[in-house]
Amino acid sequence: MMRRFFALAGALLLALSLGGCAGGGGAGSEDTGTMRISAVLPHNDYGYWTTVAEGVMEAGARLPVDTKVYLPQLNYNVSQMTELIRQQTAAQVDAIIVQGIEDETYLAALEEARGQGIRIVFVDTDVPDFPDHLYVGTDNYQAGRRMGEQLIQVTAGKARVAVLSGAPGYPNLELRLDGLRDAVQDEEGIVIVRVEYDQYDALTVMEKYHLIQQEAPDVDTLVCIEGTGAQTLGQLAGGTSSFQHILGFDDSDDGLAGVQSGLIDGLLIQQNRLMGARCVEELSRWNETGAYSEEQIHTDVRWITAQDLDEEGNYEGR
Repeated sequence: MMRRFFALAGALLLALSLGGCAGGGGAGSEDTGTMRISAVLPHNDYGYWTTVAEGVMEAGARLPVDTKVYLPQLNYNVSQMTELIRQQTAAQVDAIIVQGIEDETYLAALEEARGQGIRIVFVDTDVPDFPDHLYVGTDNYQAGRRMGEQLIQVTAGKARVAVLSGAPGYPNLELRLDGLRDAVQDEEGIVIVRVEYDQYDALTVMEKYHLIQQEAPDVDTLVCIEGTGAQTLGQLAGGTSSFQHILGFDDSDDGLAGVQSGLIDGLLIQQNRLMGARCVEELSRWNETGAYSEEQIHTDVRWITAQDLDEEGNYEGR
């Protein structure tokens, strides 16, 4: 994954400060006929969001658009992402790609951008009530149901479960949790004992991992509904977990290593590279035709296990 990131490092513009040190950008484009697209993404995780950014930049390289990617200094810092949105609005870009976040100030900044004629595209997480926008990403409720179906299959319908999510209040995660619960609600042998939040942080993942073991020793199955869990736990040696089963979410090198070692039963992976690319493709389409192909574009999810990996532990479906 590190190699994949640095392969595109020359193309990705990572705005690591809020002081306007992006080194180029929409306002500096000399070709006023080229659609200028700015993606403000939560962070560079060498996994999920890095691959979304790669999809954005790869599509931008083959289409008549100018794409840039901006990141906050602190991972998932909503106030910093809000400021980046304001900067891109001031730069008068043509479109902004962002994760949908239910934060009043964040959405107000996007409303201001939309009011100035900037196209808004939500990737990964939708905000359904936001006017005149496009959503590209997973149907998160159905993804949660799919995870629940795999949970039933992996555990033969008998498990005491802890769920590891990212942070409260994120619509995509709440929808996944709802789908998971609905999928197992008729399974008498499956009990969701508790839900913990890792704040998208590897150290917090390990803290929650040990906390669950200490406070709920009867929990035998851990279900991760966002990527940090599997990415972190995949670094543990196979056979070191006290959980009988771990089900992970999202594609990462460490998550795949955990699957290969037998520590993780499987990963429910999203097509995040495709998400980034489709955002740009649809904006280019709108620029040429005045319309998107659809108002909501749902990308697929796939359940992969060790049987889907090659001898080196790689997954060809990336």
